[in-house]
Amino acid sequence: METAAAWADMETDCLVHVFARLDLEDLAASAPFVCRGWRRAAADPSLWRALDLRRDHLARFMPWAPLAAAFARLYAVHRFSLAGFLRLCVSRARGSAEDVALPPLLADPADEIVHMSLQCPRLRRLALPQLTAGDEARLPVLIPRWPLLEHLELDTKPSSSSSFPALAAQLALHCPGFASLKTSGAVKPQDAAALARSLPGLRSLCLDRSYLPREQLLAILSGCRGLREFSARGCVGFDDKDEEVLRRGARIQRFDVGGSKLVDDLEDDFAAGGSFCDSSDVDVIVM
Repeated sequence: METAAAWADMETDCLVHVFARLDLEDLAASAPFVCRGWRRAAADPSLWRALDLRRDHLARFMPWAPLAAAFARLYAVHRFSLAGFLRLCVSRARGSAEDVALPPLLADPADEIVHMSLQCPRLRRLALPQLTAGDEARLPVLIPRWPLLEHLELDTKPSSSSSFPALAAQLALHCPGFASLKTSGAVKPQDAAALARSLPGLRSLCLDRSYLPREQLLAILSGCRGLREFSARGCVGFDDKDEEVLRRGARIQRFDVGGSKLVDDLEDDFAAGGSFCDSSDVDVIVM
């Protein structure tokens, strides 16, 4: 009877195909320590192209979690940090990382974004947590380092009057394939104008749970003629049954503004015993 081939004897390409189903923490702290063949396969850059550190829950990255214990035992790392794990992942990618999503618990996200701008030149998708005003202002300067960028997700839209227009201008100038933006916040007239002026070919735009006045919404719909997907669910500033809004949105393949309300409607809800901060309304309205 023939015996099954040992896993350690499998071709590296086959192991890489199998390891593609592992989580990042297993690739970092489990597979490499089985044998030399597994270590070689786990180090393949193709396994580190997608670095989503927001997936599932963040408890696994806490200092008391099993992952920290594994790093202390295997790497002699006695002060485990999420930033350190991120840098390990970026290093393993060897410049091939294409999809990075940063979690909200980084001590200094600006430093990690700068590091990625130098080490991840092939980035196509980037998702960022909420940044400080100072860090938001630095983001447009880094955009030219990601010429292949196609999708940007910002937990909150840059709040200063100049940061978002500057960001949109840099995306238009340096990222010819940029097509998708997701963010949330107060959309001001200059923000809507920046989208229409700099990113008219945008294909997908998500502004869910934003403060989005009707005038800004109509300006975006008029200016961004390339949109195929548009979502502004649970927004404040326009009525989701507004005939003009629905008419302009009819040309867009996937158009969803459900649950959006005028400010007056929110006041009526609140007077009737409702809340400004339920699941369908923005938490804070800032102008």
